[in-house]
Order: sequence, then C-alpha cells, then structure tokens
Amino acid sequence: MKPSNGARIDDLVADLAPVRRVRKRTGLLLVAAATLLAFAVTAPLFGLRPDLVALEPAEIVLLRSGTLLLMGAAAALAVTASASPGVGSRREGWRWALGAALLFPVTSLALTLGGAPFPVAILTAGSVPYCLGISLSSALAIGGVLTLWLRRGAVTERRRAGWLTGLAAGALGTFVYNLGCPSDSVHYVALWYGLAVASAAFLGRLAVPRMLRW
Repeated sequence: MKPSNGARIDDLVADLAPVRRVRKRTGLLLVAAATLLAFAVTAPLFGLRPDLVALEPAEIVLLRSGTLLLMGAAAALAVTASASPGVGSRREGWRWALGAALLFPVTSLALTLGGAPFPVAILTAGSVPYCLGISLSSALAIGGVLTLWLRRGAVTERRRAGWLTGLAAGALGTFVYNLGCPSDSVHYVALWYGLAVASAAFLGRLAVPRMLRW
C-alpha cells in the first residue's frame, strides 16, 4: 500500500527544527560593535590626529570620514537585508554612496590635469604601511563578524553579498585608520584609501561567497 501524500509530508518535516529568524538590526549592531572594537584597539596604539583630539577637525577629515561612514553603512544595510530575501528587500543606496566616494579620485585627477603638481611624496609616505595595514586588518575583523552573521541567514545572491561585505568592511576599516591619518591630501585619499577599500571589496568577493554556501 502506497503511503498517502499526508504521510509523505509528515516524513519530510519530521526532522525539521525551528530556527531563530535573523534580524537585520542585529547584523548592523554587530558591524557597529566590530568597528568600535577596531577603533578601541588601534587608537591607543597609533593615536589620533591632533585636530580631532582638540575637537577642531580639518575639513578634509570631515569629508572623508563622512563619505566612508556613509558608504560603509549603506553597504552594510544592503548586505544585511539580503540575509532575509523577499520581494522589495533589495537595497541599492550603496551605489550612491560609492558614487560620492568616487569624487575623491575624480577630484585628484582633475587637479592633476588642471596643472596642479601631484604630491609625489605620498607615494613613499611613511604612513602608507599603516594606512593599508590598519585599514585592511580592521576590515578583516569587521567583515569576519558580518560574514559569520550572514551564515545564519538565507543569502541567495552570494556574489553580491561578497562584494557588499567587502565594501562595507573596507569603508569602515579605512574610517578607523582615517581618524589617525596624518595626511590632509585629497590625492592621498584617492590613492591609498581607494586602494584599501577596493582591496577589501575584492577580497570579500573572493572569500565570502564560499562561506555562504548552503
């Protein structure tokens, strides 16, 4: 005698167990906590800019800090939303934030083409290893926390999630470094900050999708 459809369904669901629903807010809080932890670790070791300590930040610091925070937050918001896929849940605000960040390399290029001398000294500046080291190590910590949280969800677009995880982590990790960065040059931001964020996004694209396989 063949089992009924009801019996078959009962057999399929017999071993299922309820799981806790992932909450986007939790993911965002974890990203914020990881960013604060990275700052708490690096700030005592490498210090802060004197103008920040005096609560009189230079204009370039405000601009690059705001841009990095907006880009990191927008990318984190988009990728945490992807952990619970659904109609209308796709967020693309990170594209606008990335477009705003691209104003730095565009400005650097425009100044150079306009005849302003390119500060060659930034290519061999002593702060470059710290810029890349602190930015990428902070990004690794932030991206690792975010990836572990994403594994609890149901990410269907793994490649997109990889890019966004790397972008969010790279932007926030570079923000951590920027608070102690001694340079006030837009060319420095365009070159080295851009390299740090792009490297983190690329590494996220390579590594994160493999960790999100069901």
